[in-house]
Amino acid sequence: MKITLHPYQLEFVFPFRIAHGIRSYTDAVFVELECEGVRAFGEATLPPYLPYTQVSTMACLSSLDISSIHFPFETQTVLAEINALHGKIEPPALAALDMALWALEAKMKDTSIAALLGIMEPDHAIRTYTLSVCDRKEMAERIAYGREYGFHTFKLKFNGTDDRRMFEDFRSLSDAPFGVDANQAWTEIDKSILFAKALEANGCMLIEQPFRKDNPIQSFKLKSSVGIPIIADEACQQYGDIDTILTSYSGVNVKLQKCGGIYQAYRMIKYARGKSLKVLIGCMSESVIGCSAGEILSPLCDWNDLDGSYLVKEVPFKN
Repeated sequence: MKITLHPYQLEFVFPFRIAHGIRSYTDAVFVELECEGVRAFGEATLPPYLPYTQVSTMACLSSLDISSIHFPFETQTVLAEINALHGKIEPPALAALDMALWALEAKMKDTSIAALLGIMEPDHAIRTYTLSVCDRKEMAERIAYGREYGFHTFKLKFNGTDDRRMFEDFRSLSDAPFGVDANQAWTEIDKSILFAKALEANGCMLIEQPFRKDNPIQSFKLKSSVGIPIIADEACQQYGDIDTILTSYSGVNVKLQKCGGIYQAYRMIKYARGKSLKVLIGCMSESVIGCSAGEILSPLCDWNDLDGSYLVKEVPFKN
């Protein structure tokens, strides 16, 4: 098996503003695997608010020796062997390798990744299109863009400053169902409860990561005060974090980039379900490669926020 790395910049269709700042692109690394003439791709997406970079991702993946892997192989076994040989791999790098391996195995066995994982459920997850922080005119354009691509439910990004205006602008432009994501920007619990009740009265279906990830008490108070599910994102990165959020949150946003790929996300979803948590399958600013990998797990989830490929311009890598 041969590995090739492709550093890339994913350019946004619209400027992307959230509580962490504004940007027009996200760095990425695409992993290309080739075995017996068959190729498959995986994706590592590296937003600037995370500690991983193109340099660290490529260094991590370049250090792996996969030349001895031959078909037939099983992705779970290969990943276990790589982890045992090389130690802990950065989550985005592991996610990219994991995606490419699953795609390659499925192609070479003439089946689907869902079939390899035993996922047979129909997909009823509610799909959302993300509206980052913007003015009313921009929001109207973005709502129209989302609808053009078949989205009927939206997720509003909040920054702690423009939240009420964003909410009011959205409701003046659309009566569509919506959720909100504060990206840890809320600070005052009493004001947050009042605002959350207003959101609930206007059809909000979830509130994602309202407070800092190291402030579970405020999340618990909010969860106890409103009927909207409170979803952990930054507060729950990997499988081992799930038990730490059970009291303070109603559900979890599972992202392949933060947990290490399809199989780790699958484990997280199954465990979260067993703990009666709601599950949102999400993404970073990913291309069709990363989002398609997440789509495999959508039938196991309540909500699907895999709109990354509609937020960025097309890439030349296709599985």
